[in-house]
Amino acid sequence: MNTTQTARPALRFLSADTTTGIVAYAVASQHDASRTNIISLDTQTGATFCTCRASECNHTCWHETAIVAAWANEQAQREVIWLTDAQLVRYGKKHALCVATYQARTGRSRIEDRVALLVARGEYRRRVRLSLIERDALISQRAA
Repeated sequence: MNTTQTARPALRFLSADTTTGIVAYAVASQHDASRTNIISLDTQTGATFCTCRASECNHTCWHETAIVAAWANEQAQREVIWLTDAQLVRYGKKHALCVATYQARTGRSRIEDRVALLVARGEYRRRVRLSLIERDALISQRAA
């Protein structure tokens, strides 16, 4: 049995309609090079729609799960960028606790919590790298 998976292409943000709450993403078809699939998410109801072949045959496709994660990532990115360092740490710890709690109680965690935790960790690492770069630049200036 072959357990290797091919890498799935990333979703590309297309639009967000603030009046309807519907966001749309696009992704190149893995089966037809001339086709682009459009995936939409109703952010208020959680309903998804996709134009791929699987959806045309009334099957659930991976795009419908991926759009929920992509939109959660967009929201989390906007949230954490403005947090202070202390707030960022609390945000990360809160979502780490949510992930652990849901995992223990139900056997799986919410995608929104997993994405928020990953975004918080990424932002924390970005800030640490920036502070190290600034420190190195300051040391270089003093040495010159």
